[in-house]
Order: sequence, then C-alpha cells, then structure tokens
Amino acid sequence: MFAKTFAKKVYRLIIFIVILIFLFSFFAYFLFFTTKGSAFLTKKVISKYVDSDRIDIKKIDGTLSRTLIFQDIEIKDLEGLPQGSLIKIQELEVNFMPFNREKLNLEIHNGRLKMPASEPILFYGSYQNGSLDINVYSKYVDVRDTLDLFAEGTALKKISGTIGDLDVYIKGSFIEPKLNGKFEIKRLTRNGFSIVDCPGLFDIILKDIKGELKAYGEIVLKSGIVSGPKTAVIKLQQSKILFDGDTKKPRLDFKGSSTVENTKINIVLKGTFDAPDLKLSSEPPVPQEWLLVMLATGKSWKGVEGALSKGELSADLAKDFIDYFIFSGSGGKIAKKFGISDISLKLDSATKGVKIKKELSDKSELTYGVEQLQTKEEKPTTTHQVGGEYKITESISVGGEKELRQDDKTEQTQDKTKTNDKIFLKYKKEF
Repeated sequence: MFAKTFAKKVYRLIIFIVILIFLFSFFAYFLFFTTKGSAFLTKKVISKYVDSDRIDIKKIDGTLSRTLIFQDIEIKDLEGLPQGSLIKIQELEVNFMPFNREKLNLEIHNGRLKMPASEPILFYGSYQNGSLDINVYSKYVDVRDTLDLFAEGTALKKISGTIGDLDVYIKGSFIEPKLNGKFEIKRLTRNGFSIVDCPGLFDIILKDIKGELKAYGEIVLKSGIVSGPKTAVIKLQQSKILFDGDTKKPRLDFKGSSTVENTKINIVLKGTFDAPDLKLSSEPPVPQEWLLVMLATGKSWKGVEGALSKGELSADLAKDFIDYFIFSGSGGKIAKKFGISDISLKLDSATKGVKIKKELSDKSELTYGVEQLQTKEEKPTTTHQVGGEYKITESISVGGEKELRQDDKTEQTQDKTKTNDKIFLKYKKEF
C-alpha cells in the first residue's frame, strides 16, 4: 500500500516537472523565437529606462534569436535631455545572443535628435562585437542645449552661443571611446567676452568612464577672433588644447596677435589655467606689463607707461589676465598686482583718458591721470594730472595736485603749456 502511494507521488512529480519544462521551453520560445514575444521582452527591458508613455514603436519584425527590427521609434523628453527634446530612429536592428554582452550587435539607420534651440542632430552607425562605429552630424547646435546636459557649475552655465558643422566620429569600446572630427565655433560668449569664426578639429580618447573620467588627445583651433567689452581684438592663430588625463587641467598652446593703435602685440600662452606662462612682445618694443594693460583696455594711453615697472610677467599676473580677458573676470586682481587701488577710464566721442590711484603706504597714495580732448573746432589738448594725499587722522588728510595742460604740436605752432597747482585739506565726517 505504501509503495503504491509513493509511486503515485513520484509519478505526479515527474508529470509536474515535464509540464514545467514544457511551459518554460514554450515561454522561452515565445520570447526569443516569435515576434510578439521578442517585442514584449524588449519593451519590458526598455521600460526600466524610459517611461512607456514616452516611447512609441510603430512596427517590430523578426525575433531575438536572429535579428529584431524596430521601425519608426520615437522617444519624447528622455531624462537628461532639455524639455521638449525628441529622438527619432527610422530603423534599429538588434542581434542578441543571451548571456554574451559582446554578441549584442546594433545597427542604427537614420537617427535624429531634435532639441529646442538646435538644428536636428543626425546619427547613424553600429555596435558590432563590442566596438562602436557611429557618426554624428549637425549643421547648427545651440551650446546651451549641449552644456545643460553636463554643466552643473555656474561657470559653464554663463556660456552661450552656437557651433556649426559639427561632425563627430565615435569608435572603440563603450568604456574607451575614441572621438575625432571637426566643428566651427560661430560665436561663444560669456559676460560680454566672445570668440567668433573659429574652425577646429579634435582627436580625443576617453578612459575610465565609469570612474574618474580621463581624456587624452588634443583640440586644435585653426583661427578665430577673441574680444571683450572695451578690450583689444585678438586674432587667434593656430592653437591647441592638450589633454594628458585630467580633464580639469588641460595644457594650453595658444598663439595670437593684436594691434592697439600703432602697436602690434604678439601673444603666446602656454602652461595650464592654474599655472599659465604668458609671453607678450610688440613692435615697437613695449614692456610686457604695459602690453597687458593695452590688451585689457584696447588703448595705448601714451604718457602713462612710466607709471608701471618693467620686467617679466609673473605666473600669477598671467593667470589674472586670463581670468579677466578669457573668463570675463572683474580685473580687480590685475589692479592689485600693480598696487593700484583704483582705476577709472573715460571714453566718449571727444575725450579719452585714464586715471590711476596707487597706494604708497597705509597713509599715503599717489594719483596720475592723462586725458586727451579733441573736437572738430579745436586742436588736440592733452592734460596730465599728478597728485598725492597723506592721511593725518581717520577724518583729516592733506594733499596736492599739479595739472599740466598741453596743446599738441602742429607743423605751424609750438606746444602751449599751462599749469594749474592746487593744495587742499580734506575733512571727512559721517552724518
């Protein structure tokens, strides 16, 4: 009796296992060898990364066991892209081998990414046996659309502009892709400073994408125009940004030139952003520190050269110039390097001038200014002012000022010089 009961239980267990194997085989066959099953499995996988209401696939053919073909894919507002973005892929071929990621082969035909402010970004290519071969092209890209994907810092968020004819080739593996191609900066601006008409090339390998990203290669800028509010205009010659691993510390190899009034200035910038090596030279020769002021103001300010010392540009001063000219800094650091507590500029249709105040000690300061006035009716007049002030107490100071007014020479007349001397007492009281 016991033997018969045990035999029945074993028989039922065997039947259950056979049915389970049959159902599993049928389910596996349904998932991998039928179009409906393959579509169901694929959509389940995709739904983990994209909300089902954001993706639409018009047609699915084939099976995962061979080749699965998706046609007319649309993905709206994919996470990470700007609001209103749309991805369209006319055809995507997927060849899948279970349990072997390197045997996942993809073929993309006629892909398009449309972001709000840019022309469509076209892409096509393949992923075969663990290797990428993709081409990306756009006639016009708004920089904000791109930087907003990566830029959380305020520095990059202040950059705006457009890049044209972006043509990128991506090869290699997912973890070490190689990017090369070309672009043309139509205009990039930040706080009024800009670079325009700058074609370029790049050849970069990315490594350690899953960890701390490293980059190796170079970006080549063939030419361009760099300028800022009231600064000199710099014509960029072929220059490079070199990457040796750390993406935050690229090496610079920049060359350019500028003409301020009748002075041609040659610019060579090497090193890094943290430790730049800036060399300035000119025709006719002018001290480097004064060339820096000429570039920052766009004026030669003849007559003020003696107010600044001659010598080599320190790395700190070069760094401050980059902060001012390239990264749109306030320029306050430059003034401190010269010991200047205040600097004022006057520019209008008839007058141009500069006035500098330099602290000699805690209690004394020296001022120097030069101003040139010229109208259609009168001859040019240059006025020099030299003054000093000494603080006796916190509220009382005494000072003096000498003004020299000079009518510029003409072929018929000699200089006419007039002086004006002043002595003054200052009393400061808070109410």
